[in-house]
Amino acid sequence: MQRNWKDTNVNLSNLVQKIIQFFESKEFNNVTALQTETGYQVIAGDSKQYKMENDVLVTIEGKPDDFAVSLTSCKVEKRFPLPLILTSMFGGGYFLLKNLRSEEAMQKLQRDFAGRIDNMIAQTQEPTSQKKQEA
Repeated sequence: MQRNWKDTNVNLSNLVQKIIQFFESKEFNNVTALQTETGYQVIAGDSKQYKMENDVLVTIEGKPDDFAVSLTSCKVEKRFPLPLILTSMFGGGYFLLKNLRSEEAMQKLQRDFAGRIDNMIAQTQEPTSQKKQEA
């Protein structure tokens, strides 16, 4: 999931704090924020509410008036050494089901995050200074 905003004056560091609060309210562990050259990254670990196999990464890139927010899974590609049908015959069905449930949890998190991000941005907008034009 990635969304872009233009012509907004948002304090990006305050937005990062709101995103951290969002993940903590959803019972994610090990929520950390990093500042990068192009913006910020927030990484969230395990969650009791969302049972996912991988960590979640939120990337904020851009300037306060033109930025993008993306939510992705830090997915590690796993390859099964046997064909899918043989894997499921030898107990691999458990791992396939676990992977499907993790993907469903990620989709649910994306829906919840997308529903909240606009509110977070509205809360972190800074008032724009209007310059008076003299006639």
